[in-house]
Amino acid sequence: MAVRMLEKKDEYTRGHSQRVSRYAARTAALLGISGDTLDQIRLGGELHDIGKIGTRDAVLRKPGPLTPAEFEEMKHHVIEGEEILEPLRRDHPIVLQIVRSHHERYDGSGFPDGLRGEAIPMPARIVAVADAFDAMTTERTYRPPVAPVEAFAELSRLAGVQFDAQVVAAFAKTLPAS
Repeated sequence: MAVRMLEKKDEYTRGHSQRVSRYAARTAALLGISGDTLDQIRLGGELHDIGKIGTRDAVLRKPGPLTPAEFEEMKHHVIEGEEILEPLRRDHPIVLQIVRSHHERYDGSGFPDGLRGEAIPMPARIVAVADAFDAMTTERTYRPPVAPVEAFAELSRLAGVQFDAQVVAAFAKTLPAS
């Protein structure tokens, strides 16, 4: 229900959470993840952007680049999402890890905590790849979509820098041949 509320607020995210969830679950399964962890990755993919409910429409729908202050506001969605989902922490801790850490970068330059490499929870590393791919291949207010092959080339270029190379390799196996 909350994801649908967010999608009503921002038409460009329509279907994004469901696609990220599917991509992440397929990738996780290829990495040997199953059971409750896989279920939580699926749910975390759906809820990863829930904190954007608290982001101003002017920032979410801005057609051009964000100012530094707007980018700081946008970055806060991971903390807001974790706060919104706090009641789930006991039974679904992986979901909260995903929501908080899906914008961490493998080289440590991400947010909100500047985690690096293996310090980033694997479920968040998986959702990060799925999220980036879907963002690149769907229309956004600030740019048109790119072809899946171009998006995957970008993921590959950033493997080991922004993304976990092992996750990018597994994600590649989930894509249809082009």
